[in-house]
Amino acid sequence: MRSRLTLGADVSYALVAELPEHAAPIERVLARAFGPGRFAKTSERVREQGAVFEPALSRVAINDAGAVMGVCRIWRVRAGVELYFLGPLAVDPDEQMAGLGAALTRAAVDACRANGGNGVVLVGAARFFQPLGFSLVPLGAIALPGPVDWGRFLWCELRPGGLSAARGPLSAPR
Repeated sequence: MRSRLTLGADVSYALVAELPEHAAPIERVLARAFGPGRFAKTSERVREQGAVFEPALSRVAINDAGAVMGVCRIWRVRAGVELYFLGPLAVDPDEQMAGLGAALTRAAVDACRANGGNGVVLVGAARFFQPLGFSLVPLGAIALPGPVDWGRFLWCELRPGGLSAARGPLSAPR
């Protein structure tokens, strides 16, 4: 899947599913956006404990020069029902504040919805993700494999009732 996004008068990006050739440029974007501290986050524990990477649902932003400028990765997980886990979401620091992160998130969530699914969970800033359709996970509904600030633990329902049976620890999908 490929879509075109124009931000401002002279900046445009192709939003594409992640491919193996994107791996090294994505690592550069992640390193620039987060630094080495990204490996200490609870979200990383989710990925380490058996989440299944979904490159076809993940989205990469490529500028007109062919450079990777952002990524929104999707993983399959389980918490009573099959869910998607969003993250990391990163935009090259030189490209931030123009709406690219929101566009990547929308495109990835749309891909999850089109693929069929119950919901998407993530750990992130509520002020950023709530306008994109996410809300706070009810306290204690889902457990993560590490500490979490409950004000940053969010989810988005992909179909009516999709999150009604989501309960328990986040784990590897079946």
